[in-house]
Amino acid sequence: MKKVASVGIGGAVGAICRHLIQMIPILGGEFYRPVLTMAINISGSFLLGFLVILFVRLVPVSAELRTGITSGVIGGYTTFSTLCKETVFLFDSGYPLLSCAYLFFSVTIGLTAAWLGICAAKRLERRFPA
Repeated sequence: MKKVASVGIGGAVGAICRHLIQMIPILGGEFYRPVLTMAINISGSFLLGFLVILFVRLVPVSAELRTGITSGVIGGYTTFSTLCKETVFLFDSGYPLLSCAYLFFSVTIGLTAAWLGICAAKRLERRFPA
């Protein structure tokens, strides 16, 4: 039950952080909103990759805290549903190629960011062995 509570609390924190970032005014209006979503998802992918390695190898934390931060906070912060909504928005707005590019680069850069986060945590581990 502690894990469920930690994911719920963490998810609320992550969703609030995402919402605050998405409130940032953007030049060009709603058409450029996907840029913020991409930045959120990429930074979240990096953090997830980094924290998973950090929590397992360098800074052991309880399963509840680890799950609350990774699945809760990072899961609430990143948003696949908004990525999908904005992909459809771009397509419906008459930009099918931009829509496909947005989806492709969001996934590709997100995976790359997760890998870079893992690499950064492993590098940190080599510098400061537990």
